[in-house]
Amino acid sequence: MSEPAPVTVAEAQAAWDRTVNTARAELLSHPRAKDPALLAQGHYFLGTLETVAFNMYVAPRQQYPAFYTQSFFMPFELSWGTQNPDFLNHNAFLDGAHTYRIWGNAKGSYWTTIQAMAGFWGDEKMAQLGQIDFDDIPIAENGDFEIFMGPNPPADTKGKTWLKLDPQARNVMLAVREVYMDWERERIVDLHIETLDRDAEAPMWFDEAELAKRIVKGAKFIEFAWKFTSGQMDRGKEKPPVNAFLVPSTTTEIGGNPVAAYVPMDFDIGPKDALIIAMTPIEARYWGFQTASVWGQTNDYSYHQSSLNAEQAKVDSDGKVRLVLSLSDPGVPNWLDPVGIGTGSVLLRWYKAKGTAVPETTLVPLADLREHLPADTPKVTPAERAKQLKARARASLRRFKQ
Repeated sequence: MSEPAPVTVAEAQAAWDRTVNTARAELLSHPRAKDPALLAQGHYFLGTLETVAFNMYVAPRQQYPAFYTQSFFMPFELSWGTQNPDFLNHNAFLDGAHTYRIWGNAKGSYWTTIQAMAGFWGDEKMAQLGQIDFDDIPIAENGDFEIFMGPNPPADTKGKTWLKLDPQARNVMLAVREVYMDWERERIVDLHIETLDRDAEAPMWFDEAELAKRIVKGAKFIEFAWKFTSGQMDRGKEKPPVNAFLVPSTTTEIGGNPVAAYVPMDFDIGPKDALIIAMTPIEARYWGFQTASVWGQTNDYSYHQSSLNAEQAKVDSDGKVRLVLSLSDPGVPNWLDPVGIGTGSVLLRWYKAKGTAVPETTLVPLADLREHLPADTPKVTPAERAKQLKARARASLRRFKQ
């Protein structure tokens, strides 16, 4: 697809403003907007999209790359696309015509992948270029690793990790997913990137044509993200059931990880309800449940137990994992906290799984919850929960150096 005709910055900014105003008008007329809490979440979501669009499309200098950790996702402040509480996401932006070296140290970490995409939601096209799995690359005994990316392989490829880039792709996005299972003990990966053949005159300041082009792409990102999240891309499909999981699916066509599967559920519960989620654990490199808003904003996971992974969830004596989604603490180990709002979503993810699963759900009165759980389900006191949440916050926020 050819590049769009050049526009001025003023014209590009006008397109950005029209996109945001259209989305806000659609938000105000959206069925979810009848609920004041969901409407407020929606307004916050649109503000988030503007921030992310700028950071993703306007700000990056592809020949001066860096791995950003707080420009697109933060524990709560920047949330879209239902980002995973068990991941530390890094994003870098490259020019496919140049060669890059990535290096660092992964000692003490659980698992990491790097996904390369030619473009993303604001580009004229998006394509998967490849993935690097840290399970498959040489890592020294001390944790050191080295990776090369570019249009042509290094002269000596022996023992080197190499990923080919498309030289026609001038906006290559790297999505690094650094996985945490034991939040308190696993270490943060030391990660760096440099351009090996940067143009001597590669600009830091953009001229008007380049800046305008980037603003237009940022506006396209906002439009895509809003339409995707507000359900406009699902028109014609049956409305999904409430309080029941859908079958597993992949999302590589919109940037999802090629080794992942996603099992979503929309929920709607009241203050006197408890939704029991039961699953026989599957064998996978990673699996985890999380809660999010109806707009795909991951609920706060630092100060609330709004997510649980295979390491954190308690397995019952019959071999099943049972999570309890409820607005107030039910006093069980596997409480899944929706953080104050009874309408939202739960997402089960797994990576590199052997087999598949669709969790079963049972809606019961919160007062009768214990009658529907195994008799040996432990009780968690308010003091024990407070201690757990304090440790959880420390472990979560250290990833973001907060």
